[in-house]
Amino acid sequence: MLNEGKRTELLYFLREIVLESGVSDKLAEPFMASLVAKGARESVETAMEFLDSKIEEGFISSETRGPIEKKMRRFTKMR
Repeated sequence: MLNEGKRTELLYFLREIVLESGVSDKLAEPFMASLVAKGARESVETAMEFLDSKIEEGFISSETRGPIEKKMRRFTKMR
């Protein structure tokens, strides 16, 4: 699960990655919110499955999966 205390910091880093991949600012916000919510409420694996579905739809490029996963793992809360 993601560390909720670092949500703003995570969104900052994700925003940079997502916008560099060519997603418009208007579409990036809801996508990132959904991705972080799934990671915080369910698991990072569930969030990655959501990301994979967006890659298959062509919403975001497959090259962004690695950097996004790396950032999300960095902000994971260990129990």
